[in-house]
Amino acid sequence: MKKTMILICLMLCGIFVIGGGSASAARKPMDKEKALTNLYNGFQYDKIELSKYLDSGISYMELKNICLHAYAAKKPLQEVAQLREKYGWIRVKYLLGLTPEKFAQRELDYKAERLERLFGLDKKLTMKYMKLGYGSHPVKRAMMIAKHCDLSVEQILAMKTRQLKWGDVCEQLGLPRDACMQ
Repeated sequence: MKKTMILICLMLCGIFVIGGGSASAARKPMDKEKALTNLYNGFQYDKIELSKYLDSGISYMELKNICLHAYAAKKPLQEVAQLREKYGWIRVKYLLGLTPEKFAQRELDYKAERLERLFGLDKKLTMKYMKLGYGSHPVKRAMMIAKHCDLSVEQILAMKTRQLKWGDVCEQLGLPRDACMQ
């Protein structure tokens, strides 16, 4: 179990490194209102406080990471933002008491809570599949498809490959391509 949690943590850290690196620098900045809405819907932090950080020049992705770390550590945004001004993420995690296992678990909690709040998906079930190494997006899609057919979520997750899109999975099951969205 411990090895699994460490592996999940390393995978999640890799996603943040890849997602927050030079690839995002090439994209155009997100519209402020869209950024505020996304951050508010994702983390439920005060929009005025979030707006203050965006206005100060902090990028959407950086603020998203600040929100995630504040959520994981159960600390105010201001505390995490102040630490981030001085230190890299590894040091920030250490100062917040976020071990790799604790951070990974809190991130899974956040994703499961978000899926429950925004899409009405059972938190215990989404956690079950995410602990098996599936991302929150595939879990959400598979659970939505499962509502329309006789297959289990596990069977639907097993059908999805990197080459096979979710719409293709729906078609193979005789469903409309957008069944994974409903």
